[in-house]
Amino acid sequence: MRRTLLAVFTVIGLSGCQVSQLLPSPDNGFTCITGDMGEWMMLEQHYQQSRPEKKAAMLKQAKDDNQIIIQAMLLSQPDNTTAQLKRSIELFEQLDLDKAPQCDAEQYLLVRYQYTQAVMTLQRALNTADLERKALSAERDKLRQQIEALTRIEKDLSR
Repeated sequence: MRRTLLAVFTVIGLSGCQVSQLLPSPDNGFTCITGDMGEWMMLEQHYQQSRPEKKAAMLKQAKDDNQIIIQAMLLSQPDNTTAQLKRSIELFEQLDLDKAPQCDAEQYLLVRYQYTQAVMTLQRALNTADLERKALSAERDKLRQQIEALTRIEKDLSR
């Protein structure tokens, strides 16, 4: 009986070791991007409320300190230029974000990345619509001039 119990516990112990080897660990599982999301959100809010000179200083400081996450987040603000949004997307891509992140900070960064891509898409659509509106306005003005010219010719002929 003792031998049986010893054999059972040995088998359970060995199988438990094998199972634990399959669980994620820092060495062979996922790794999380860590950071203080509260601090990130405060920086974003401060950036949004700042004057252009302060915004430039914040971006320069993040770049000088090689803070890729902070740079990406600050550059991803919706009222930034298209070039800044593009740079933000490049920085987010450098982070190599997991498409199904296990960590809150990485999930937040992935959402910010996707949001920035959506803002870029929206800006492109607005730019395209603006260009089309300008082209249509120019065509309308051209037609208006032609109508005015025809009206003048018609008046001259009727005299």
